[in-house]
Amino acid sequence: MPPKPKTQPPVARSGMRETIKKVATELLVKNGYHNTSFRHIAERVGITTTNIHYHFGSKQQLVEEVVKDYVADATARHQAIWLAPDHTLADKLRGVIAYNHERYKRFNRGKSQGRPWSLIGRLRLDSEDLSPAARESLAGFGASVHKAIDHAFALACASGELRTDAPRDDLALLVVNLVNSSSVFTQDAGSFEPLEQFFFAFERVMLSVYAGAGPAEKAPSTPHSPAPRRAPQP
Repeated sequence: MPPKPKTQPPVARSGMRETIKKVATELLVKNGYHNTSFRHIAERVGITTTNIHYHFGSKQQLVEEVVKDYVADATARHQAIWLAPDHTLADKLRGVIAYNHERYKRFNRGKSQGRPWSLIGRLRLDSEDLSPAARESLAGFGASVHKAIDHAFALACASGELRTDAPRDDLALLVVNLVNSSSVFTQDAGSFEPLEQFFFAFERVMLSVYAGAGPAEKAPSTPHSPAPRRAPQP
C-alpha cells in the first residue's frame, strides 16, 4: 500500500493560519487590498504561496477572515470604552484617543507620519473587491459602534453629566463620524495630533454648552493639560 500523505498537526496548522493572518493584516493596512498578494505574504512568513492556498483557498477568503477578526476586536475595544458605566463621556472620548493612538503608533514609527493604521478605514476604499461577508463585517462595525455611542450619551444625560435637553442623538452622530473617519483624518493631517485636538475641542464645546449639574460633571480638558493616552478597561 502507498504511504499515507503527511498532514500538519492541528496545532501547527492553527499556528500557521494565525501567522498568515497577522502578516496579511499588516500588509493590508499598509498597502491596501490591490497591492497585497499571496506572494508578498509568503515572502514575509517564509513559506510558499501554495501553503497559503492550502489554508485559505483564495485571497478573498483570507481577507474575509482577517476582516472578521479585526472587526470583532475593534468592536470589543470600542464597546469596552463606550459602555463602561463608571466612566464619564470625557473619559470615554479620551479612551478612544488612547486606543487610536495605540494603533497609529504601530504603523507610524520614527519620522514616518500620516500612514494608514486602520484596516477598517483602509478596506472601505476597496469594498467592491471584498466578499459579501467581509463587506457585512465592515458595515457591522459602524452599526455596533453607533449603538454603543448612543448608549454612552443616553447614560450621560441620565446621570446628569449632560443636560436632559442636550441633543444627544446629534452629538452621538458627530462622534460616530469622527470615529469612522479617524484614519483618514490623520492621513490628511500628516500626524496624529490634529485628531487628538479635534476630540478635545469637541469635548470642550459639548461640555461648555450642555454640561449638566449632576455628580458626573467634570471640567473640560484643555490643550495645556491633555489627558493620558490610556484606554479605560472594561
